[in-house]
Amino acid sequence: MNIFLDVDGTLVNSFPGISRCAQLTFADLGYPVPTLEQLHSFPGPPLEITLGLFGMKAEDIPRAVATFRGYYHDFGWQEAELFPGWAEALPRWKAAGHTICTATSKGEDMARQMLTHLGVAGYFDFIGGADDATGSRPTKRHVIEWVLDSMNLRGHEERILMVGDRHHDVEGARPLGIRTALVAWGHGSQAEFDDADFFVSSIEDIDALLAAL
Repeated sequence: MNIFLDVDGTLVNSFPGISRCAQLTFADLGYPVPTLEQLHSFPGPPLEITLGLFGMKAEDIPRAVATFRGYYHDFGWQEAELFPGWAEALPRWKAAGHTICTATSKGEDMARQMLTHLGVAGYFDFIGGADDATGSRPTKRHVIEWVLDSMNLRGHEERILMVGDRHHDVEGARPLGIRTALVAWGHGSQAEFDDADFFVSSIEDIDALLAAL
């Protein structure tokens, strides 16, 4: 099976760093600072979309993106940690012959840096993410298509499972004929879970799903 993994909210608990950088960004640009509770839905979607949903004016978003990424590159990424179970699941899946890739809206270089720091980058056949330098992969669908092409998986969509935590994962994968499982421990809502092909509440649920597909 080919497993495409979202990073923030699925594989990695990056909320402490992301929320801190977001609060600093809103403060720097003179906006009301969201609470941690309000920021629960902040991770996951492309940053430009999220900032707009949080009331940022369109003309302020480019500066906000640059500000946020500056903070995140300085310290935010280092505050992430793997969710429980992944340190065991990734080598187990690799040994079982599964192909493992990331498909994340996080910048690809940052995703690689973070996963290397966490000691799991070597389990991935491909680390796919957004292209922050050119902006050429602005949505989750663009990222998934990038992974498909990079891994020569076009035509094998029925052998791919996208594992994420938000509706953007479903919306990016479904038009390409890829099924999605949303995890319970991320930032999704019940409505998002209901729209996914599968809902999983544990790593063991993903194991069972992989065995059944």
